[in-house]
Amino acid sequence: MKKLLILLTLWCATITANAALITIDVEDKAYDINDTLTADIYISELENNFGAQELISLFSFDLIFNENLLDVDNVIFGDKLDVDSFGDPSVRTDTFTAGQPFTLGEAASAFFTDLEFAQIGFTNFLLVSVDFTVKGAGLAEFSLNNAEVYDDFTFLLSSISTQGDRAQLGSQVSVPEPSSMAIFALALLMIMRLTRKAQH
Repeated sequence: MKKLLILLTLWCATITANAALITIDVEDKAYDINDTLTADIYISELENNFGAQELISLFSFDLIFNENLLDVDNVIFGDKLDVDSFGDPSVRTDTFTAGQPFTLGEAASAFFTDLEFAQIGFTNFLLVSVDFTVKGAGLAEFSLNNAEVYDDFTFLLSSISTQGDRAQLGSQVSVPEPSSMAIFALALLMIMRLTRKAQH
């Protein structure tokens, strides 16, 4: 009986010994002041040790960024957890306190069959997008802390990796327009040159 319990425990541990990768993707790498910067946060690598895809029912993490460079404008969650067939919305969190952390999370109200219908076959999908307004110049770096992801049976995935991103803010140097006097002088020189050629 003890051997059976040990084998069952090891089998359960093997099933739940899975990993996920959460990545931040900033589409452009250079932004000017007052531009809108969108950070898309994806989850991928959702296969367990048997090659089956994990279904995600809950996630939570802290998004780290420089408040001196960016203001949060809007948070838009993806559509792979808010899929309850009875119409109950998923529970979403986007709390922000000055000085960080900016915590983002979502918990599905759906049955595992609804989650399977929405998520199966996707090797990666969007968890949430955050829109920022650029307010300062410098290198903006994004990272994640305290990341937790749970499967459809509310088991915590044992290994979660995160990957950040960066973007240059206020890097677009404005090229000064040539003065009208310089353009006028150049045009005058060209006319004088053409006139001399015509005389010879």
